[in-house]
Amino acid sequence: MKNLIQNKKITEHKIINSTTNSNSNSNSNQSNKTIRSKKLNTPKETVQNVQIFREMRAKERNTREEAFRLYDALEPVSIEFMFGSWKGSGFLTGHTMDGALETFFWYGKSFEDAENVHPLVFQSLTKKKFKVNPGLMPVRLATLIPSRKIKFLGYIFLMIRFLFQTSKSKARLRMTEFRGKLSATMTYDQLPIHDVFRKVDENTVLGCMDYKGMKEFFFFVLERERKI
Repeated sequence: MKNLIQNKKITEHKIINSTTNSNSNSNSNQSNKTIRSKKLNTPKETVQNVQIFREMRAKERNTREEAFRLYDALEPVSIEFMFGSWKGSGFLTGHTMDGALETFFWYGKSFEDAENVHPLVFQSLTKKKFKVNPGLMPVRLATLIPSRKIKFLGYIFLMIRFLFQTSKSKARLRMTEFRGKLSATMTYDQLPIHDVFRKVDENTVLGCMDYKGMKEFFFFVLERERKI
């Protein structure tokens, strides 16, 4: 994608990696070389971006333009960078989905490797983590009806979570070009959703969710789970 479009939704991603395991590794290496060949932020720019990120994250609401201004300034990440478990949280922009995942006790995401990804990890009241099948969740409804303040829904979800739980991978990682940069992207197996990641620092990424048919992009934060 040659032109950067700041105020218009971009719904097409150029898939760089092959869907086969044999080609995935070689294409991943090639994609990573592409990332390294691009101009990286200077240390000063990186520090400034981190500061802006912290200030925006603390606000009750940011405009979509402000969010994209920060997002576009951040560096892309490789597929390998995303491996591991990540704790998720919101990045408020006035989107209908702001706070929706937290209402249902969302924990984050888990990336075992490029082919095995768990896009929705939640936790019980006793902090026990469990994975759910996105194909069984009312994701489309969450984009239309705000649920941030309907707290009782989360408790109902925990009581019937056995209906949605799974141990199987429900997404994968690919390199895609989005808003002029090539970066690691989580693609859902069952839903037309791409979560494209940009690097805030070594343990934090800002994600942008592109859901086909959703009017606005949804932003969120992932922080690397640190082993004690």
